[in-house]
Amino acid sequence: MKKIIILLLISSWVFKLCAQDESLPYWVSQMPTPEKGNFYYRVTHAEERTYEKAYAKAFATAILESSWKLGVEFNTNENLSEIEQDITDNINVTSSHKKIPINKVCEYVEYPKTSSLIRVYILWQVAKQANKDPEFEDFYKCR
Repeated sequence: MKKIIILLLISSWVFKLCAQDESLPYWVSQMPTPEKGNFYYRVTHAEERTYEKAYAKAFATAILESSWKLGVEFNTNENLSEIEQDITDNINVTSSHKKIPINKVCEYVEYPKTSSLIRVYILWQVAKQANKDPEFEDFYKCR
């Protein structure tokens, strides 16, 4: 009986250690509140086999979803995969060519042990109005 209790205690301790290492930053589930009213926060995430592809997918999702919310028109032929390809071709691309003021604030990358896919979570500051430069706040609470 003692061996079972000790085994349970050890396994719960190991589980807690693993869970702490794999815990997501708070901003993934609880969005920060901006002090200024000219932008909002958004989190995007993506899973792919490489970091570059996951980053491009998360960035493209932020651009596309933000454009819909802001009412920015896109070329009707342009879709998520084309935006991803544009970002992949030029990883330093900004969204200014899409007329969406957006600022990357935090990034968290997961390398799950049970999957070959890499997960990227990105916290963005997005202007509430297109074609207008907002006053983005400094944000240092990425973890």
